Amino acid sequence: MKLKNILFSFLLILFFSGNILSHQKSQSYTSWKGEEAGTDFIVSVSTKISKAVLFNQLQNNGYRIDRLEDYFKNKIKSEDCFSQSPVIQDQGGNFVRYLDKFVCSKEEPRFNFNLFFDLNLSHLDFSSQEKEGQLFPDFIISSDNREISIFDENQSAELNLSFFNFLSFGFKHILSGLDHIAFLLLIIFLCANLKTLFFAISGFTLGHSASLFSSVQGLIVSSTSLVEIMIGFSILVCSIEVLGKKTSQLGTFSNLLLVAWAILTFAIYIFLPKQSLFFLSLGLMMFCYLRLFENYQSSLNLIFITIVFGFIHGLGFAGAINEIYLPKEDMLKILIAFNLGIEIGQILIFGVFALFAYLLKFYNLEKLRNFATLAISTTIFGYSLNLIIERSFLVF
Repeated sequence: MKLKNILFSFLLILFFSGNILSHQKSQSYTSWKGEEAGTDFIVSVSTKISKAVLFNQLQNNGYRIDRLEDYFKNKIKSEDCFSQSPVIQDQGGNFVRYLDKFVCSKEEPRFNFNLFFDLNLSHLDFSSQEKEGQLFPDFIISSDNREISIFDENQSAELNLSFFNFLSFGFKHILSGLDHIAFLLLIIFLCANLKTLFFAISGFTLGHSASLFSSVQGLIVSSTSLVEIMIGFSILVCSIEVLGKKTSQLGTFSNLLLVAWAILTFAIYIFLPKQSLFFLSLGLMMFCYLRLFENYQSSLNLIFITIVFGFIHGLGFAGAINEIYLPKEDMLKILIAFNLGIEIGQILIFGVFALFAYLLKFYNLEKLRNFATLAISTTIFGYSLNLIIERSFLVF
């Protein structure tokens, strides 16, 4: 029976561990600068987006990465202006920049911004605007609001950095982040009862709220690349824990995962020696944590780890708003709204899947429930493994 469980589990892992669509939060950052040049009014546009996000989305939509010009062409248009010199800039960092200059017939031109929305409808662009040294309010461009008026102090309320818009942004952010949804599902699978689930949710909320506020306030400075890898790591560890418990092979799985992680760390050492110590420490943490859970069963373990992993995910949430210019007088309001939006999204996710699990139990479908838990956890394992490898070798 023991051998049967191991073989069955690894067959599922092989089946589900393919290159699952690796979703990452899709957001870009645009700077609009206007200045008079003789009789002309020039608007300089600079848009940047993460390479990892852009390249994944281009590939998933059939675009060739070596032909970026084909994608960016005519994505920013205006009836009030004409494009002068579009340039794609890739200087070897984490971002790709698209630069363009427009000669405009008026000082409050209107633009149609279609960059990235054809790749991902949930994409958001965070824009800052400056005219002749004067700062104007920042705004958000979404799939619902792509017609924008630049340097207009009476910008549409739907675009402003308001409490409601950041509440909506936080809500959409958690719902569109497959990595965060995967982690929340694993927490549900690990909780034996509603009481433990309540404390686990509270621990996760406490952890990510603390790191979100600390990071945005500048109390914590983190590497976006390493945080993204650690988010994938947190999902990997929890998925192995669920699979190990469901098949009664947690010890075997933790040993195999340690060997696999040692191979990954060695590969990292060859290509990125400076990061090998980071991966080594993650591997030791993973092994010790899984061994602790195998030998010492307590709900306190789960609550503690949700606080720790919640803290890590909070750094990821902070990355979504750290590069936006937030007026100091609105900082607290915006952070509270964003965090509240995340909490509402989390509660919705927990509620839907907890209800589904309860219905399976109520109708005596325990076998289906156990199989679904095993299949989903194995899928998440494959997804997280793909996520870690992808972020390790593509993000750096």
